[in-house]
Amino acid sequence: MANSKNLSSGQRQIIKNPSVIIVNFLLAGIVVLFLALSYGYIFTMGSNWIEFKLPKVFWLSTGAILCVSLFLRRALKMYDLDKPKKLKRSMLLALFFSVLFVFFQFLGWSALLSKGLDLQSSPSVSYLYILTGLHVLHVAVGIVFLLVSVFRSHKNTTDNVKALIFFSDPIKRSRLKLLNNYWHTIDFLWVYLFLAFLFHHA
Repeated sequence: MANSKNLSSGQRQIIKNPSVIIVNFLLAGIVVLFLALSYGYIFTMGSNWIEFKLPKVFWLSTGAILCVSLFLRRALKMYDLDKPKKLKRSMLLALFFSVLFVFFQFLGWSALLSKGLDLQSSPSVSYLYILTGLHVLHVAVGIVFLLVSVFRSHKNTTDNVKALIFFSDPIKRSRLKLLNNYWHTIDFLWVYLFLAFLFHHA
């Protein structure tokens, strides 16, 4: 009993919600996967390496995905302040910028293809497509999570009673926090990839 009393609220929440541990392990695995692939990208330098400039639209992608993290962080703050309208607005804006990010990625790929750079061009181009494509796949998963979260937020704040229960439920906050953690990780990985690509293809 004494040991359970000494546990912090965060530790108790993890024990009650094991999905926190599962998601954190998954995020760690995603980070390791991208680090391994980016090492392969750097390792292929000099092997039929083609010099080309990174399409400028990827700058817009970076701005869009940073906005996703910004608005999700704001959404969590609005949840803590019990502000349903601002919560939903922040999440919808995060959803908008996440879709915009995917759109910009397609524009970036189109710009590469217009220069005759496809998967068969060279290892450097192939790794760029593979890394950005795999990242977009994880973004698509994040968009699904966002859609579900927006739906739940709207459903649980249609009246004052539901909103009171929604804003006082630690599980609901834990889910929103996990959503934040997922997107912050995906955003960090894109910034890391973007800087790596920019360094080699400025």
